[in-house]
Amino acid sequence: MLTSHVLEIDGVFVGSFIQDCKPCPQRFYAVHEAVKSFHNQRFDHSGSLSRQITRQFRRARASSTSA
Repeated sequence: MLTSHVLEIDGVFVGSFIQDCKPCPQRFYAVHEAVKSFHNQRFDHSGSLSRQITRQFRRARASSTSA
């Protein structure tokens, strides 16, 4: 692994963006169950993937606390 960047949402570690080799794009390595659907998706520099992950995590968290 060449690089990694932790993704933490509201103080909770949900995964990392990792790059395995120079020509390889970064991909998301999901560790939290709420964002597993994003596992291995490629990072885009627009930030839309990070926003989608954040939305999904917060939605899942809100539904689990209201149940």
